Amino acid sequence: MKFRKPMIRLGQSVVVAMAIVASLSMPINAEQLDINALLKLVEKGQSQDNSAFEKRMRRFQSDKNQQQYLLGEAKTKRDQLQQQSSRKEQRFASNETVLLEQQQRLTERLGSLKELFGVLQQTAGDTLGYFQTSLISAQLPGREAFLTDLIKKAGSDSTLPAMPELEKLWFEMLREISYSGQIARFDAEVILPSGDTTTLDVVRIGSFNAVSNGQYLNYDLESGRLVQLASQPGSRYNGPAAQLESAVDSKTGFWIDPSRGHLLKIMGQSATLTEKIDQGGVVGYIILALGCIGIAIAVLRMVLLSLESARIKKQMKSDTANDNNALGRIMQTYNNNAKADVETLELHLAEAIGSEVPKLTKGINWIKIISVGSPLLGLLGTVTGMIDVFETMSLFGTGDPKLMAGGISQALVTTVLGLVAAIPCVFLH
Repeated sequence: MKFRKPMIRLGQSVVVAMAIVASLSMPINAEQLDINALLKLVEKGQSQDNSAFEKRMRRFQSDKNQQQYLLGEAKTKRDQLQQQSSRKEQRFASNETVLLEQQQRLTERLGSLKELFGVLQQTAGDTLGYFQTSLISAQLPGREAFLTDLIKKAGSDSTLPAMPELEKLWFEMLREISYSGQIARFDAEVILPSGDTTTLDVVRIGSFNAVSNGQYLNYDLESGRLVQLASQPGSRYNGPAAQLESAVDSKTGFWIDPSRGHLLKIMGQSATLTEKIDQGGVVGYIILALGCIGIAIAVLRMVLLSLESARIKKQMKSDTANDNNALGRIMQTYNNNAKADVETLELHLAEAIGSEVPKLTKGINWIKIISVGSPLLGLLGTVTGMIDVFETMSLFGTGDPKLMAGGISQALVTTVLGLVAAIPCVFLH
């Protein structure tokens, strides 16, 4: 406030100086040199400055009072919050002490029940894992939902499981035992190998297997549905499955997988007879072709020799020589040379017998050749297959045993085919 008056005076001097400068810049006029008018002008400017200064002072004082009021309110609210925080801290400390006492009291009262709840939690967890992979869950979906809450309650100190929940656990375990010894028929959603989902009539054999339309099914944990095996174990096992579905009161045989589907998956992944033959490659097909040729020759010779044997037996009962059999032709040679000496007759008979033997043994040597050559071809296929296996090992290493085992198995197929073709030919020869 002390510095405002000099500033006002300085403003008045500035106004006077401006007026003087303005008067000097104008042409000199007698009327304009009126000192009274100039004085009035200065007084008017001073009055306006005082009025603006008073307005600024009033606004400043108002803002100052408002800030003082807001500051007071903020301090009051701060004091209230501090008091409230202090009360809550005291209450929290008091509650913490009470809670600790109550927990200690609960622990003392529980006593041996805590061990019981620990066993209950473990049993419920094992039951949950068993239900999630059981075929019976396909017939009774959602039965394991309550077990999750039961496990949480059994492991908590604040919330304990109620008696109805314990009775439900006992009931579900008993129902699992009962259903595992029954054959049931029900409708369920089945995921086909194509990925489509359809509702089928399913026959469940205990907790071991489930079949539908003669196809084996497995229970999928992720989707919670039955899944049809993409590779079925074969007609030997699928046939009894279809008979079981169509059976009403009669008894029928059925293959049960005690591993609950794992063996069926392995059997489905194993190669069939056709696939194993394909593993032999070109050498395998050549061996099979030779074996078929050898067996065909043997069968043909067996038929011809049987017919010839029948004609010879018929000839043995007749004294009249017939040229439709070997014995008849030899007898005819004897009749034609009956008057000759013994040596000549012996020569003619030996010649006749020698001419008949090739006809009886025709093609048998081919069977012998095939029986000897088939194992050699099988060995050739095995050696070439092992060469491929070692080349694969040199490229990819020995880190994957399945890759090596598959190559060795494929190489040994030709040996098996060679023995399969050779053994029957040996016996037929």
